[in-house]
Amino acid sequence: MKTLLSILSAGMILSCAQPQQNERPAFDETRETEAIQAVIRSETDNFYAGNYEGWKKTWSHSPYAYQAWNLDDGTVGVASGWEKIDRQGKGWIESIYKNGENVIHPSVKKEKPEVHFFNDSLAYLAWKQYNADKTEKLYYVSHETRLMQKEADGWKILNVSAFWDSKNAVPADSLKDLP
Repeated sequence: MKTLLSILSAGMILSCAQPQQNERPAFDETRETEAIQAVIRSETDNFYAGNYEGWKKTWSHSPYAYQAWNLDDGTVGVASGWEKIDRQGKGWIESIYKNGENVIHPSVKKEKPEVHFFNDSLAYLAWKQYNADKTEKLYYVSHETRLMQKEADGWKILNVSAFWDSKNAVPADSLKDLP
């Protein structure tokens, strides 16, 4: 009996001391937010630099990915599904940004985003962004949202909504406190 109790006690101690196979590390919102913001920066930088392959790596290639934006004439543009997002993004990069030759927005400044994690693989971000004109003397305000999905190779953009005020630019010196 003593031997059985000793074996059971030792087994309980060992099972408590060993990490469970199903345990996952604690979710670190700060680290995940930084990782997400790096992906968003990379998408913006690669898009404006005309780097199609770099831009493409930041997106989820799922059929339910979505992109929406307003146009100067009051209509909206929509690309629903990765194939359409890829086609329109590649088209803009190849026809407008031309591998960084046509720098339409040489700098972008962003306010600190609101961030909400629904779980450890789905996050929502919203912020106000300032997009420089070619001279960097005026910035056009856009209201931006992203839905981010964590995939096997990291965070990816699942949804972009970008609504620009293309009529009312703000002077560059009014943004000196933004990074």
